[in-house]
Amino acid sequence: MIIVIITVMVSFLCGSIPTGYLITKKLSGIDVRTKGSGNIGSTNVKRVAGTKISMITQVMDILKGIIPVLLCMLIASKIKLPISTSMYLSIIVIAVILGHDYTPFLGFNGGKGVNTTVGAFFLLAPAAVLAGAVVYFVLRLFTKIVSIKSIAVGITMPIACIALRLPIEITVCAIIACGLLILRHKDNLIRLVNNEEK
Repeated sequence: MIIVIITVMVSFLCGSIPTGYLITKKLSGIDVRTKGSGNIGSTNVKRVAGTKISMITQVMDILKGIIPVLLCMLIASKIKLPISTSMYLSIIVIAVILGHDYTPFLGFNGGKGVNTTVGAFFLLAPAAVLAGAVVYFVLRLFTKIVSIKSIAVGITMPIACIALRLPIEITVCAIIACGLLILRHKDNLIRLVNNEEK
């Protein structure tokens, strides 16, 4: 059980690395929290520091999701765990996302979790990620509002997990993770309702 606890803690800390803040500060000298929406995610980084730095942030946020899950997959393949592999990896995914969303390094105020969620599920439920990506890129044809596309991904992925009849642990994990994603977009939802979102 100790290996589960340690890897969950490490995964949370990995997710907690405030990549958007660190990269923007390093490459442009700007504290992204003081500009635009104040969020450290790649969308606000793009507004504040440009496309190049935003793309770097996006890649790093995705890797923050992929790397802990990959390492824990390897651990699960080598060590007998006290819980099922699906349950273990689902807990790891939630830990990574919570770390990103509520990073202790920035007063528990992190990003909105889209890229890290996609990264975390990339190995755990690749077909669900693909479904989310298809929806995202289809919506790009109709709207430039990033929050609409992000929320749509958050809705699509759990539905895909259910449709694909993935293990219940992974499906519940997707519901929780994407529920967090939508929760982190609550201000965007309010602006969308008021027709103020850009």
